[in-house]
Amino acid sequence: MTANLSWYRATLLLGLAAAIAQVALGGVVRVTGSGDACPDWPLCHGQIIPPLDLNIWLEFSHRLSASVLGVLVLIASVLAWRQVPRFGTSLLAIGAALVLVVAAALLGGLTVLTELSWWARLIHLVLAELVVACIAVAWLAGPRELRSVDEPRAGSELDRTVGLATLAALLCVIVFGSYMVGFNYGAACTSWPMCQGTRIPEGFAFIANMTHRVTTALISLPVFWLCYRAWAPGPGTRRARWIAVLAAGWMTAAILLGALMVWFNFSALLRSLHLVTATLLWVSLVGLVAVLFDPARFRARILVK
Repeated sequence: MTANLSWYRATLLLGLAAAIAQVALGGVVRVTGSGDACPDWPLCHGQIIPPLDLNIWLEFSHRLSASVLGVLVLIASVLAWRQVPRFGTSLLAIGAALVLVVAAALLGGLTVLTELSWWARLIHLVLAELVVACIAVAWLAGPRELRSVDEPRAGSELDRTVGLATLAALLCVIVFGSYMVGFNYGAACTSWPMCQGTRIPEGFAFIANMTHRVTTALISLPVFWLCYRAWAPGPGTRRARWIAVLAAGWMTAAILLGALMVWFNFSALLRSLHLVTATLLWVSLVGLVAVLFDPARFRARILVK
């Protein structure tokens, strides 16, 4: 069982990396305007191997990475079903990830066939972020530990409420950022942290930018508070400390990249990195909330152990 479990968790870890890479590639495709480089689906320009063009291959690589992710999630689902059935939470999470991967693939095709309709793009991103979350939960989950004097204790009801609310708010901020990119509102504010200097912005594009910035600043408060809670004394919180360090680091990096985008004329590289750091913050926060929520079941493990 130990060897099978190691293979299972290794597959989950690869799947998690592939899911994050899938979001990153999607961000590159979005900011470079490569989404319509392949006008058909599932083929690209009617070919299995498309023409050698940068934009075409950015979009095609995004599709290939989705295929790799789907295979890894399918393998992990089979391993979970056949070899680690006692890990009920992990099985449910990876099963949900499999359903979401299929849904995201179908919606990706619909996005192409509907000429990249804005609502399809947003739902596609939501599904991709949920896949990342489900794989992370599956990787952290294990059988509930036997009770003992030093049994890990879950966080308070306040911790849980704040954690779940922060996760929901963070996902909304990520999706709203994608909405701004889709409608080309992202470059409306040419200064930071205020929009157009100290002047009160007028017009929806400016208001959208400031809404994104203000909500990000507000979300950082509960994120840092949860990270602080992970360092509180107790056998349960000890396990979440390295995840808390990651979450705090990615929160800081996302804010700094938001500023750098403005200062460096909204380069495609910085915009792509901004989405990547937001996704890394998302997965770190999912793990942090899970471990604080139920440390007897979710463990901040190192790799596959």
